[in-house]
Amino acid sequence: MKFIPLAFLLCLLSGLHTATLAQNKKTVELSGYVKDNFGNAVHAATISVENEQTKADYDGYFKFDKIAQDEMLTVVVTAVGFLTEKKTLPVGANSKLTLDILMREDSRQIDEVTIVGQTDNERHVQEISRSGFNVSVIDLNKFSNEAANLTQVLKRATGVTIWEDGGLGSNFVFRINGLDAKIFIDGVPMDNFGSSMSLNNIPVNLIDRIEIYKGVVPAFLGSDALGGAVNIITKRRARPFLDFSYSLGSFNTHQAAVVGTFTNPKNKLSVRLNAFFNHSDNDYKMYSEERYNVILRGERNNKLDTIDQVRRFYDAYTSAMGQIELGYRDKSWADQFYVGLTYSQNHKENQLGATINTLNVGQWTESNYWMPTLSYKKSDFIVKRLYADIFTSYSMDTRHVRDTAAYNYSWSGNWVPIGDDLPRQETHTKYDLSNYLARINLNYDFDEERRQSINVNYNYNSSNQKEYDMMDGYDRSGLPSSLGRHILGLAWQNQWFDKRLSNVLSAKYYRLDAAKDRDERVFDGNNELLSGALVHYKKAWDYYSLSLASRYRITRDGGWKLSYERAYNLPAMTQLFGDGVNGIANFDLKPERSDNLNTGFYYNTFIRENNFLNVDVTAFYRLAADYINTRVVYVNGEGYTQAYNIPGVKLYGLAAELKYGYKDLVAVTLNGSYDRAIDNKKFTDDNKKQVSLTYGQQIANRPWVYGSMDISLMQNDWFQSGSRVQLSYLSQYTHWFYLSESNLGSLASKDHIPTQTIHSAILSYSWSRNKYNVSFEARNLTDERAYDNFRLQKPGRAFYLKHRLSLM
Repeated sequence: MKFIPLAFLLCLLSGLHTATLAQNKKTVELSGYVKDNFGNAVHAATISVENEQTKADYDGYFKFDKIAQDEMLTVVVTAVGFLTEKKTLPVGANSKLTLDILMREDSRQIDEVTIVGQTDNERHVQEISRSGFNVSVIDLNKFSNEAANLTQVLKRATGVTIWEDGGLGSNFVFRINGLDAKIFIDGVPMDNFGSSMSLNNIPVNLIDRIEIYKGVVPAFLGSDALGGAVNIITKRRARPFLDFSYSLGSFNTHQAAVVGTFTNPKNKLSVRLNAFFNHSDNDYKMYSEERYNVILRGERNNKLDTIDQVRRFYDAYTSAMGQIELGYRDKSWADQFYVGLTYSQNHKENQLGATINTLNVGQWTESNYWMPTLSYKKSDFIVKRLYADIFTSYSMDTRHVRDTAAYNYSWSGNWVPIGDDLPRQETHTKYDLSNYLARINLNYDFDEERRQSINVNYNYNSSNQKEYDMMDGYDRSGLPSSLGRHILGLAWQNQWFDKRLSNVLSAKYYRLDAAKDRDERVFDGNNELLSGALVHYKKAWDYYSLSLASRYRITRDGGWKLSYERAYNLPAMTQLFGDGVNGIANFDLKPERSDNLNTGFYYNTFIRENNFLNVDVTAFYRLAADYINTRVVYVNGEGYTQAYNIPGVKLYGLAAELKYGYKDLVAVTLNGSYDRAIDNKKFTDDNKKQVSLTYGQQIANRPWVYGSMDISLMQNDWFQSGSRVQLSYLSQYTHWFYLSESNLGSLASKDHIPTQTIHSAILSYSWSRNKYNVSFEARNLTDERAYDNFRLQKPGRAFYLKHRLSLM
């Protein structure tokens, strides 16, 4: 019977030996990227190694911290729409291994390949891509090495026009297919983020992607978007990462950005950081062009004369923003819960008014902005398949507008006499603005496959402003103005016939309340009241709208989309009350209404696996009432811009985009837009006897033919393993358009914006698997005379150098 304890002892020794080997067995770290043939990240691909499993993130990046070391590792990767890939990797003596995996499309897949992501916003994109919305997505990670802001990227998109007044930090007008469009940051209206957060100063490094909705806008955005909307999705990562970039360039331009995330893997405590800094002197050269009636006036021999060219002066711009969010993610009670604080500031010298010879030398604005935020997101909220997205914020913005110049100035840099040559009084106006936003978005899926779902969205936005004349000794300022918006949306999304037909039926309610106090008192020389009083003005509007968006997948690769809506565009705070600088108020401005019809065809296919072709064609027809446009008005001889209503406008057009890609070596994008806006108000009187002179004529001061081209050549592992070289050529074309009514006079005799083609090139190099990056960019290579809003000249040839460090 002694063999029993002996056998027990042998088993115990064997177990101890095995345990010791296991403890002494080394581990390795494995990381890499999962991409398709064209270098695009394959979102949410599943990577399996031994008995461990993880998913690729938005960049296609994956990482295993500790894998028991063997002589060979077997890696298996699966993803929706792609063939399963299996790789065997020798370990050797390495403690850190890298492996990039190339996925091939599964041609047997009958369902369309959609964007599959890990974040809630990416889930929205997947749903929308299956719907009838006319939406395109720009992956900003492809532009992360460019010294560009969002304006430069969006200008390349089909159907998008952006008119700027000048260089970095200048005012702009943004439209999609000819109508005003709203801009959002993570679903929150950009207006809530203060003047420092603007399209033309947000660096591309802070952004994951841009969603561009043309025509009908999904209910979850909850806005009064008329012509479409842009939703800017900031970088949100579950894994720790840090991205820093710095660029410098012409006109003493400096731009820096940092974005990072860290989440404690144990308690899921998460920290997010976003920050940027911008500065530019904007001292580019200005030229007189008599054929376009662009005449720079300067003083010579005590009289004004034409100056052929001059360098712009007193137009510097500086802005900075910092945002931090602290909270939890991936908890049982919340997918994401964050409390955040955003601070931003800017300083802008306002050289130009509304026209090229209105020089406001000595005028400047500055702003200090604070915004605390709270956001909460949860799947299976209260009941299964109910998704909740709740956001609220309160912002405080203090803005100063000052003018310390005693005289007007000309382009020669000398002051110009005004009237009786008496010096002008200094002005200083302070604006205290507050804004409260509450947004609730609920989405319920009736089944796991989301064939039927319903969405309820409610937005409340209240803006209040007080204006103080800091130079007025009698304290007759501080009168308030306010704007309140309620928008309630209800949408039903459904899919039929094996998901070949998708529909989204939406209804919205709009409520707008506007109010202002105005001092109409008149005092005598002894400050005694002669007449008038403090008068309170208020207006309110209620509207309802309906929309339908449908998509039918004709073949696996192509389909047809159709959408209709009656939509409204509510006036903005600056349109109703002015901006205190170049824009003056129009409290009589009415909301814009439009009936929009959009239809289009799309086709995406792979040719012999390595060639990708995408064709997207869209046509639109719109009838707008009280169309909001911008004009120049003169007050005391000085020009200002003002929003006004055109009673009726008919818009129609066509937009097309063609994309081609060969492996991860060549990418080509071509797009063009034809966009006409015709005055559709025939009579100027109620008796319908007086025909308007502009009836049937094209609306002035807006582009109507435009397009762009982007050709990129890429090469991986050229100089060293893990490196990438990319050369891109960009071209943007804008056809001439009238500055005033098109039927009055000939083209030769009329003021118009000339035809212009801007050529740019970008060369970038990355190494150590995208950890270190450097790029060189040349914009407007041919130094084209580029003009925009109201014939104001934009920068000429410019060069930029950018460095970027990305840590994971």
